[in-house]
Amino acid sequence: MRPLIRSLFLLSLAVAPLAAAANPVAETVSPTGVMTAVAADAVSVVPGTKDVALVESDVQKLEATIDGLRREVAQLQEREEARARVIGDPNNHSLWP
Repeated sequence: MRPLIRSLFLLSLAVAPLAAAANPVAETVSPTGVMTAVAADAVSVVPGTKDVALVESDVQKLEATIDGLRREVAQLQEREEARARVIGDPNNHSLWP
């Protein structure tokens, strides 16, 4: 019974966004509105040099952050390995239940 309840709960979580979404309403768009939207999209596709520079600087910042996180994770792993070498596995004990 418990797996059934769990699966129904997970199913409700998966379906909740669909149920909360509004029903799409068909709009009547004039041909000039469509042409304006297409022209605006075509203009926004061409990236400017400022946009490219901004994205590159953001990418460099993210790469630096990721490298810092990798160093921290490596340090933590080294500490855990050193601790395991000295103490041993704390869960592997003769009196451990």
